This record gives sequence, structure tokens and C-alpha cells, in this order.
Amino acid sequence: MKATITFLCFTLIAFSQPALALVLQYQSKVVILSQQELVENSNITHEMYGPFRRQTVIYEGYNLSQFLQLHLQVDAKTVVIDAIDGYKMTLKNIDSRPLMLVLKEDGRPLSIREHGPSRVIETDLGGKDVRNISLFDDWIWMIKKIEVVDG
Repeated sequence: MKATITFLCFTLIAFSQPALALVLQYQSKVVILSQQELVENSNITHEMYGPFRRQTVIYEGYNLSQFLQLHLQVDAKTVVIDAIDGYKMTLKNIDSRPLMLVLKEDGRPLSIREHGPSRVIETDLGGKDVRNISLFDDWIWMIKKIEVVDG
């Protein structure tokens, strides 16, 4: 009986895992990119102190504005980001902010446990006190969808 319950638990966990893909949307245009494709094609690297890791981290991914321009052909100003856990956040003025879509840290693809499979960070801390993580509320984790609402 115990083995059957354990098997059922593992089966439910396996089927409840979100698909590792990122959905991009602008009006009626929808683009779905696999996590593997995103990781393999990431095109920028940025090394900086990671306030949530409390150490210097090498981030790999994309400039968020350029990434949306490439895939949706829009100069995005405002986006709504949906996370796997149901969190939703609106980011404004993304065209004038140093935002990065991160897929890897220190050479390793992000897992959900590491706040992946993708996340948005600010690449310029702007003098923020890195000990006060509440100042980093525009760092969004576990992203599953980015919708451009103002382009």
C-alpha cells in the first residue's frame, strides 16, 4: 500500500510540473519558445553582485527589450509578467531600463528551485543597498509568460 501511494505521489508531481517554455504575447501574436531553445541561444553575459545569492554571479540571457523586439517586432514599453506560481507583475518603461531576461547563473540553466526557469533582473543596481532585498521588487522569478501591453 505504501509503495502504491508513493508511486501515485511521484506520478502527480511529474504531471503537475509546468512545461518548460516561455510564452510571449503582443495583441493577437503569440510566440512560444522552449526553455532549451532559450538557453542555447542566450546572447549576453553580465557579472554582478546577486542580492538574493549574496555573492557575485554571472548571469546569461537576453536584454529584455531587444528580446521582445526580436520575437514580437514591437518596441515594448509596458509588460505584464506571469509567473508559474500565479504571481503577476506589471513592469513599465522597460525600453529605458537595464532589464535582463536571465536563463543561466554561473553557467547552469535555472531550475524552478533556483527561481527559474527564467527571471527578469535589473543589471544596474543604481546604488541600492544590496542588503535590503525589498528594494529589488522588479526582479521577477519563475516566469512563464510575458505580455506586451504598451508597444
